[in-house]
Amino acid sequence: MDLRAYFLDFWGSIIKRKFNMIAITVFIATYFGVLPSARSLIGVVAFLFAYSSIYYYNDLLDYSRDRQQGFMPRDKLLYHGAASHSDYIHLLAWSSILGISAAFLYSPALGVVTALTLAVAYLRTSISDLTVREVLLGVVELLNFEAFWIAMYGRPIPGLALPVFVTYSALYALLHALYKLRTKPLLWAVRQRWIQMLVAIVLVAAVFSIPLAASSVIHLLALLAASTLYLLLVGVQAMRYAHNVEGGMARIMKYHDAAILVTAVALMILGAWIVYAHLPSIPLPLSPPHSMVQLLSRVDDYQTHALQLAQRF
Repeated sequence: MDLRAYFLDFWGSIIKRKFNMIAITVFIATYFGVLPSARSLIGVVAFLFAYSSIYYYNDLLDYSRDRQQGFMPRDKLLYHGAASHSDYIHLLAWSSILGISAAFLYSPALGVVTALTLAVAYLRTSISDLTVREVLLGVVELLNFEAFWIAMYGRPIPGLALPVFVTYSALYALLHALYKLRTKPLLWAVRQRWIQMLVAIVLVAAVFSIPLAASSVIHLLALLAASTLYLLLVGVQAMRYAHNVEGGMARIMKYHDAAILVTAVALMILGAWIVYAHLPSIPLPLSPPHSMVQLLSRVDDYQTHALQLAQRF
């Protein structure tokens, strides 16, 4: 196996993909005035090491199909001949066993969420139905956020913050689904019931994100600025290749990776600045329904009880 490609291309790709999610997690936590400790890096690494097994498994299953594609990212080591099937089988086994074990040693709660994340991800890979696959993709993304939050803060995502992560996860699954259906007319795609379901989840979760979002104007402005920056960096390139997406995919991905890195770094810097500078959390001039806030508060208890029950087994 080409070790340089393994660490730079394979792991570099994983870190780039997950760094954005970690940055969002850190930023949202600053709403509560907290930042992760240095020790939390151990939990994050344990989860990522276990989660890397998904990429080995997917690449092994998709190898024949990938060989028929004209473009594949450099992190596809099998496709580019930088690793063998035997290498991937060994890495799949060791990353699963050692990663889950390390997660449990770090925190039983993190171990449970890590094992659940891998189970759902493996289930998604084994299913061919696009509807189920895209819905499960959103679940996997949400579980990633849950794992990062537990690794960094030692508890499940607070109920007030959970809708933000549900919005992101459902929106990611929706956009991924639309990309998969890009050869179909857009009007046909949006008429599909499961697409409408994802849209509904995004909208409902966004509404339930209002209590947290409205609690701090400066956080909201920082989040909007970072999101706008990403859309500008990637959107301009996407528009240039609107009639030839496949042909411009390599260039679009380069801008996507750069935009993810810049946006994530900006979010973490802004979040840390807000906490360390003790900037006032001036709320927006609106009051979310009290019943909504109460419901989100009860989510904390539901998550805690679910994790406790899972740890008993």
